[in-house]
Amino acid sequence: MASQGAAEPLSRRLSYSQCWEDWALLDDSLDPSPGDRVLSIASAGCNSLALALKGAHVVGIDLSAPQLALCELKLAGGRLPYLRFLALLGLAEGDPLEIYREIEPALSDRARDFWRGRPDLLVDGVLCAGRFERYLATFTQRVLPLIHGRRTIRGLIDAKSPAEQRAFHDRRWSSWRWRGLFRVFFSRWVMARLGRSPEQFSQVRGTVAERILARCDEVLGGQPLHENPYVQWILEDAWRDIELAHPYLTRQGHAGLAAAAERIEWVHASLEEHLPACEPGTYTAYNLSNIGEYLPKAVWDELYARLLDAAAPGARVAYWNLFVPRACPTALAGRIVRHSQRSADLLARDRVPFYGAFVLETVR
Repeated sequence: MASQGAAEPLSRRLSYSQCWEDWALLDDSLDPSPGDRVLSIASAGCNSLALALKGAHVVGIDLSAPQLALCELKLAGGRLPYLRFLALLGLAEGDPLEIYREIEPALSDRARDFWRGRPDLLVDGVLCAGRFERYLATFTQRVLPLIHGRRTIRGLIDAKSPAEQRAFHDRRWSSWRWRGLFRVFFSRWVMARLGRSPEQFSQVRGTVAERILARCDEVLGGQPLHENPYVQWILEDAWRDIELAHPYLTRQGHAGLAAAAERIEWVHASLEEHLPACEPGTYTAYNLSNIGEYLPKAVWDELYARLLDAAAPGARVAYWNLFVPRACPTALAGRIVRHSQRSADLLARDRVPFYGAFVLETVR
């Protein structure tokens, strides 16, 4: 699932405690429903759970045991009353360790071993525990206050119209201090040491901060931020309305977790290990996150071939590009339909201010 260099740090740590790929794009592009069988990169579980809540059977796969332990924890939280579920995740008052003991019997031995060894992650708030979330918290709590005060942050998020938001962004937000400190904090050097790993940049060529800054300008200046949970977390360290956050966190989503548990399985493996063992027609949809980011092109090309071999006719394939351009290999282009315009339209709606491309392809 990652190059050998990137696989090692990814496999043994909790890299993400939230998914930073916009669920709305997956929902629109994959259109999950009962009868679908979806192979989904597990990561923090948010989008895999959302797919199962839509009725699809989901195989959530990851090479990281800590990531899968987090996925199991979130899913088992469906056994709890709603407010205790939120307290388990650090979003409401309560003792996360006491609540954890209520659901521990529902976890696998692997997940129990992880949480027993890292109770601090529960105590400190599990949704803030990922390496990337801690990196963002450093930005929100230490860097952003050097640039903008709370009043300015609220002014951007609370703009009453697109025109007002764009004007506020251009005149007050996008200052020399914002652009300068942003370029430093989101540079390859800082991000590799605080938010990701140097190995995760092994396939990246060119600048990093400038590309993220350009995407941020598009999102912060052109999308309604009062209903954007991703930007709110980055700028305010919280969601304003949990009903607009990840689907599994809403009251309705939480109520559906118990039933979704019957439709989801967690697999501890790489895609390179899993796909060759699948029969043709196994999957009707794929959520690949941005795994191409970490793979040499030859490995990506081979993996895509295995993905096609395991796909049913008409299967939808969705994934993001951050810094590394990846798409169906040219040699395999006759086996898929590219949806270039729709992909571009979906990216324009992407509420996460990071990604440079969204790709949607359909298997013939």
